[in-house]
Amino acid sequence: MRLRLLAGLLALSACAEMTRPPPPEPPTELAGGLVAQPLSAILDRAVADFDRGGGGLEGHPAETALAVARLEWLGGEARQGGRLANLPDSYLFGLRRGVQEGRQALAIAPDATPETTVPALLAAYRAIARSDTAAAQAALTGPDFRDTDRPTLNRLREPGPFPDTTLALPTIRDEVARLVADGRINRRVSSEIMDAAITTPELSGGAGR
Repeated sequence: MRLRLLAGLLALSACAEMTRPPPPEPPTELAGGLVAQPLSAILDRAVADFDRGGGGLEGHPAETALAVARLEWLGGEARQGGRLANLPDSYLFGLRRGVQEGRQALAIAPDATPETTVPALLAAYRAIARSDTAAAQAALTGPDFRDTDRPTLNRLREPGPFPDTTLALPTIRDEVARLVADGRINRRVSSEIMDAAITTPELSGGAGR
């Protein structure tokens, strides 16, 4: 009887997983184009963005806007139901620290959400790329972007160092790559939903998510 009940529960769980809609696809600019596995592509590009503490972003405002947009998107994917939600706490803590660095660099409000920050940053990226500074400034104006003594475009030109981001992103990328190689990413959908049963106690002090 217990075995039949357990089998029924497992079947219901599998059915729920099959009918759960995948998370929305990210803007193609974050992955550098339309790719089969956007999460891996975005992680690769984010690691490159923030290599050496993000030193390569200095003097490149468009690239900075795009890099922080990637960071904001990754932070959103750490929320419940996101592609990174079931990574161990140690990884998610590092990602949160990275998101904080990006928000401090561009004076993004702490309670802003990726649903609004990512489109705004991408709009700024596009505007700067076409030399439309007025449109870039307008894109980064509003409740999500605080007024400071430094204009937003100056912050994009000189965002400062990102030490926590530099440390966090390569480990997250490598863990996601390991999960893909081990078949622990749900390949049923193109959105790379993490398997809820993933645990890596050796990396998280026994507290897998």
